[in-house]
Amino acid sequence: MLDRLFTPVKINKCIVPNRFMKSPTYMHDCDANGFAIPKYQKFYRDLADGKMGLITLGYFATHLKTAALPDQACLLTDAHAEGWRETIDYIHSKGSKTIMQIADCRNIKKDGKFMTTSEISESIELFVNAAKRAQNVGADGIEFHAAHGYLLSQFLSPVTNTRDDHYGGSLKNRIRILQECVEAIRRECGKDFIIAAKMNTDDSVKGGNKPEDAAKISGLIKDVDLWEYSYGLFVAKDLIDPSKFIDLKNGWNVQALPILRKGTDAKISIVDRIRTKSKMAKAIEQGADLISFGRPTIADPFMVQHLMEGKPIKCITCNKCMDHLLVQPIKCYAF
Repeated sequence: MLDRLFTPVKINKCIVPNRFMKSPTYMHDCDANGFAIPKYQKFYRDLADGKMGLITLGYFATHLKTAALPDQACLLTDAHAEGWRETIDYIHSKGSKTIMQIADCRNIKKDGKFMTTSEISESIELFVNAAKRAQNVGADGIEFHAAHGYLLSQFLSPVTNTRDDHYGGSLKNRIRILQECVEAIRRECGKDFIIAAKMNTDDSVKGGNKPEDAAKISGLIKDVDLWEYSYGLFVAKDLIDPSKFIDLKNGWNVQALPILRKGTDAKISIVDRIRTKSKMAKAIEQGADLISFGRPTIADPFMVQHLMEGKPIKCITCNKCMDHLLVQPIKCYAF
């Protein structure tokens, strides 16, 4: 099973050379207007040199007003997208594949109001335009950020979605905005363009979505080629009763894989703080097609090459990179 980690996997029409996926992370690599700073794109080129199979760029805000953090990448205009063309070309030249994660990061507020249907339509249009720009600069696909309490995640979760119209209430209604985004991008970008989505396996909140719900969502939303499963409504934590949060142990998503696998025929990648090849192999055996890595790639962009050479993952999960989140650029502070 260890050998399978280094075998190709097909996502839509795209052949990814191995089972390793760079999970999207905020890298503080753009200016205040969301334009790429070329010198900070070396990180993604190093990932390609280090044989990372699927490299997710971003996350990219669909508009400056939908950004979560200062200096976050943006795909508002063609000029924003063009700043990534050379990096995408370089990634492809090394045999890796790449998708761009797109996000509407607007958050719920204690004194907030429900989005109007016209505002929802505008959000969908921004997603579609961002996807078209990603395709135009050579990306193999896009990934929706529908996890962690950002806008799409808020719609999916019964904890944060208390609407009483056709975008709230039943599971079918809560998934509507994501379904409409997927359908619109498939129409605009074609059948061969990868559409991925990052979603919580578990909201880690009482009354939130559980693995069984995630499996149902994956089955109901057609035309998604890859589901990347994470967990937690972290962004919305200040607005949720702390007593409702549930602690999740390492390996939660691996344990949920049999449930998730039954829900969809799409490819699956999991985020799960996996740090050894034996645990990676177990995840593949349980039904994952890829394993996603965030912090380990910050500690060592060449981690896949080093794993091939029998070296261990360097990341010790100290979270110092998270402690320095607003320091430019994002890097490992443990080594």
